[in-house]
Amino acid sequence: MTVDEFVARLRALPPSAGDTVLVGIDGFSGAGKTALAQDLARHEDVSVVSIEEFYLGWEGLEVGPERARAGLVEPLRERRTPRWRAWDWDHDREGPERDRPVRTPVVVLEGCGAGARVLREHQALTVWVDADPDERERRLRAREDWALYAPHRDVWRAREEALAVREGLPEGADLVVRRHPDGLLDTRASPRR
Repeated sequence: MTVDEFVARLRALPPSAGDTVLVGIDGFSGAGKTALAQDLARHEDVSVVSIEEFYLGWEGLEVGPERARAGLVEPLRERRTPRWRAWDWDHDREGPERDRPVRTPVVVLEGCGAGARVLREHQALTVWVDADPDERERRLRAREDWALYAPHRDVWRAREEALAVREGLPEGADLVVRRHPDGLLDTRASPRR
């Protein structure tokens, strides 16, 4: 499947949070979540929000889903403008609270924890992005922010794996996606489907 075909599939989904088609894209670090989300965001009717804005730093992965529900999902459900305090990773603190208007019919929430139960019950589609562990690690080490990420890698890996188990992922996702080197997407229903 091409990215364009995938976007057409998203456009066809019924709204799940107010008037918005909310899509969760989850997976382990280095799986390709952000790359997929960036490809989707190239379409004018898709916007992307990183769940990393809702973490409370390197210690805050577990609270990210609930904060995303409160700041993004509930306002969308109530047809209000989402509003939250994004984490300022450069200064290791919360930034100022700001309105985050949504102007597209499809909103993708991307990142570790984006498929948590508290979020996926409001998602039109929950996607788990998968890649082989060696490939994930290679991608992480090639990232421009690797030097910032490296000291936290082992603890973060343990936290994201524990979160996935607690949230029933990838089994709880609707779709598992793997990206081929040519950019095509291999999609299959998750094991529970």
